[in-house]
Amino acid sequence: MPPMQRRRDPSVIESLLAEPQRFKFFQAVRVLELWFARQEGTRARNAVPAHLRFVNSSSLGFPASEIAGLTAFDKNGQALHDADARLAALAAGTLGRVEIEPAFFGLLGGQGALPLHYSEILSHRESATRDRGARAFFDIFSNRAAALFYAAWKKYRMPLRHETEQDHHYLPLLLALGGVGHPALRDRLHAGEGRVFDESLAHYAAAARQRPVSAAYLQRVLADYFQVSLRVEQFVGRWYHVPPENRTQLGRPGAVLGVSAMAGERIWQRDLRIRLWIGPLSKSAFADFLPGGARAQALEKLLTMFGGLSFEYEVRLVMAKEDVAGSALGGDAEGGGARLGWNSFLCTEPSASDRDDASYELHTIH
Repeated sequence: MPPMQRRRDPSVIESLLAEPQRFKFFQAVRVLELWFARQEGTRARNAVPAHLRFVNSSSLGFPASEIAGLTAFDKNGQALHDADARLAALAAGTLGRVEIEPAFFGLLGGQGALPLHYSEILSHRESATRDRGARAFFDIFSNRAAALFYAAWKKYRMPLRHETEQDHHYLPLLLALGGVGHPALRDRLHAGEGRVFDESLAHYAAAARQRPVSAAYLQRVLADYFQVSLRVEQFVGRWYHVPPENRTQLGRPGAVLGVSAMAGERIWQRDLRIRLWIGPLSKSAFADFLPGGARAQALEKLLTMFGGLSFEYEVRLVMAKEDVAGSALGGDAEGGGARLGWNSFLCTEPSASDRDDASYELHTIH
């Protein structure tokens, strides 16, 4: 039995070339700009002046849509009036130029800037003597004006600029807003196995530019980046060693009781340390967060970018109880094998709870 002959749905650009009146002006130019940029392998901003031309409409009637007409040409300058010819040119990549006739913008026509008798005179000359020289003269000015009109509309619509110029304008702008616009900074973030890519930095640019970053914001960013359960615990206390030159001693001036005098060699502080609870994690993800792992390196870079160097961090890793198993010589090497003090356990029965024994410090303040 022969296969059914299904009718192929036309693509967006095929529909545009066949029925331009169904499209809005900006939508049509955007579709053509993207198509020519991908075909030629050039920047989208160069596609409009190279492949699109805007001509005046001399119609005095009420416009039914924003586009009065559209004509496609191949690379030899031949007009493609037939649908099959347009389809063949699209398939072969030989579509060279497209003329768009805006109905709402220009110098001539019912919506034009010039008085109506200019359009009447030019229409009479074209119909009587087939002289299009005067209209072509006006097209010189309207072509440039329409191209600038489209560029001005697109300039401050960032999602559209990201679609066509993400590597040339939108991405560097977001990186600069996040404070990582300098190439040397990004090179350090790209180094090592735990590289942080520019697209990720741009995604969190709003968080990076806030100072100080709240614990809730930091928790959301890190949990979203690593796609794990993560909790930030604030005001974690710890004893800190006091340098000898800062200790209170007899005969040394400046020690005021209740103000600057201090007894002992260490002090308890709760304003310098943050604890990160990460997990429950699978065995492979747990190994990635251990010191030297790819995610551990990325975590340190992100903490430096968001929190700076004024805090120290205690990373507490939680292994899911399903992955807690006893260690044996020659055992499973998943997750880098058993590492003493990190992911090695002496147990013969399944664990009843998640294990949070492993922890390490980042940006330790001595």
